[in-house]
Parts: sequence; structure tokens; C-alpha cells
Amino acid sequence: MLLTINLATRIYINKRRLNIFIAVTLILLTLILLFNVREVVKGYGEKRRLTHGIAVLEGKSKDAKSSAVSEKEYQALLGRIKFANVIIEQKTFDWLMLFDKLENVVPDGITIVSIEPSPKDGGLKLAGIAKNFGNLRKFMENLEDSGYFTDIYLVSQSESQVSESRKGISFDITCKAKYS
Repeated sequence: MLLTINLATRIYINKRRLNIFIAVTLILLTLILLFNVREVVKGYGEKRRLTHGIAVLEGKSKDAKSSAVSEKEYQALLGRIKFANVIIEQKTFDWLMLFDKLENVVPDGITIVSIEPSPKDGGLKLAGIAKNFGNLRKFMENLEDSGYFTDIYLVSQSESQVSESRKGISFDITCKAKYS
């Protein structure tokens, strides 16, 4: 059997598939065009912003202030810097050395409640509770004998209720310590 095809009787291009392909291609090209237009507009805006910033820094802009940063922003920045410096100073204090020295001088019957070092002037404030006055006296003597603490002053002392059945003596001491 001999098969023959007559090309004149039928169209072999699928127009529906071709039209779908063209439509999809046009949609993709439109999306790419929109993306590129958006990038160009964003780049133009960035260029204008940078040009204005350069003009402000060089003092050439007519509507630019005399400085690139307002005084309020500058003061806020200085405040944040000062806060960060305080934290850094606190972090650089050698707490372990101070705790070691205090551990050597604090006798039984004494509870230290707060420690406030001041490395700039060598000061140290201690607050605590003693079981009785004898323990407080022993603590003061140990501080004086240590050689690490000087100028020891008992700022205040008062009888306080430690628990429902126990009383103690609350005290505040200031002294100088050798931090270096």
C-alpha cells in the first residue's frame, strides 16, 4: 500500500497552540518589562538621594541645612554612645578579683547585700546584715587588716528584722579599695 499526503488539502500548523505560545511569551515579556521599569525608577530615586546627600555634605545645596545631621539626632547619638560606654566600663571591671578579696575578709555571720564599686576614685560601698555586733566588728577588723581596703567607715547601722524569729544588724560601709 502506497501512502501519499496531499499538502494542499490541510494546514499542518496548530494555530491554537501557536496563539497560546505567543500569549504566554507576551505576558512574560510584559512582566520582565515591568520589573526593569521598576528597577530603573528605583535606581533613579537612589541617584537623586545620593546626589542630594553629596550636595548637603559639600554645602552646595540651596535647601540643605548647614549640617547633614540635625542637632536632636546628634544629641540622641551622644546619649546612646554614653550609655554604651557606661556598660563597657562596667564590663571591664574585675569583679572576680574584688569577690576574691571580699571572700577573704567576710567572716561567718555576715551577709553582703549590695556591692557598689567605683573604680574611678577607688571607692567601694558595702551594704549587708550581721547576726550580731561582734560579727560586724570582726568584719571591720578584717577589712582593716587586709591591706587591700583602706579608709573604712561604718556609715550606718541599725537593728533589723531578718526573719520572723531572727533579728540582725543592717549596716553600710564605705572604704577605698586597690583595684589595680
